[in-house]
Amino acid sequence: MANIRDIAKYADVSVTTVSRVLNEHPYVSKEKRERVRRAMAELGYLRNQQALTLSTGRTQRFVVVLPYLDHPYYGLFVNGLAKAALQRDYRLVMWQTEYQLDQERQALDLLKHREVDGAILLSHTMTFDEMETYRQFGPIAVATVGAPQTISSVHVDHYTAFVAGLRVLAQAGYAEIGIVLSRQDSPSSIARQQAYFDEVELARERWVWTGYLTSEDGIGLADSFLRQQERPRALFFSSDYVALGFLGELRRRGVSIPDEIAILGFDGHPIGQAFGLSTMHSPNEDIGRTLFDVTFEEMNGAASVTNSLTVTYLPGTTL
Repeated sequence: MANIRDIAKYADVSVTTVSRVLNEHPYVSKEKRERVRRAMAELGYLRNQQALTLSTGRTQRFVVVLPYLDHPYYGLFVNGLAKAALQRDYRLVMWQTEYQLDQERQALDLLKHREVDGAILLSHTMTFDEMETYRQFGPIAVATVGAPQTISSVHVDHYTAFVAGLRVLAQAGYAEIGIVLSRQDSPSSIARQQAYFDEVELARERWVWTGYLTSEDGIGLADSFLRQQERPRALFFSSDYVALGFLGELRRRGVSIPDEIAILGFDGHPIGQAFGLSTMHSPNEDIGRTLFDVTFEEMNGAASVTNSLTVTYLPGTTL
């Protein structure tokens, strides 16, 4: 198997030049960089990750902490992360937690034990105070609000975003509005409930549904919703995935949308557009890409950052 000395000889460059190309060092001419890469390809060079880690102190890996791998909501985040990682020759270690605190701790232990270079949390149960105790071992970035200055955060402001969605419903002529949320006590759900009661004059406690995460949950909501004698005229969902389950079940039961009930989602997932779902588009892929970039830059000496992105309305047939 070829080693870097073989590559250097074949490309007629120094071993140092080969090392710089392998480590993406900027001070290598384009001509030499191409010669080294061509030599690597022709000699079938395989990078020794263990040796690289020992020589650079880097693992070329970030751990990505998320509650569910199979939930479409997180797919766009991961897509943005993966594209950015590919550009930097990095790998992602995906860690599913199901919101179990011990799993989140195990994931961050990878950072503590130098098995990854950084950690990115898309959603979490762990408090920021506890998260900060891991910060000494490497950069940490989150997709949630409220992070301290030592932890990078790239997110949408869920209060402002939900106000924007509620105003879309109001402008469409809906005054009696209910909301459907995921975890009741998560920071995003708390902010969304606050927006609801601040913005909607006819807001009612019984028109706030919490604990809905999947399309199956949306199907189940349809049954309990239709049994209520007094119902809102519009529902604003915090997840397109849940909204689609609800929408599909109502259509199966012959309920006219939006004549009998209007539906607004939140995510902007492409599958929602395929079914005509009106939704508030959250730039989740951009958030994922930016989360990777800020973690990478912080690893290389940059300061932590806080960045809030905006949502936009994507009209469909359900309003």
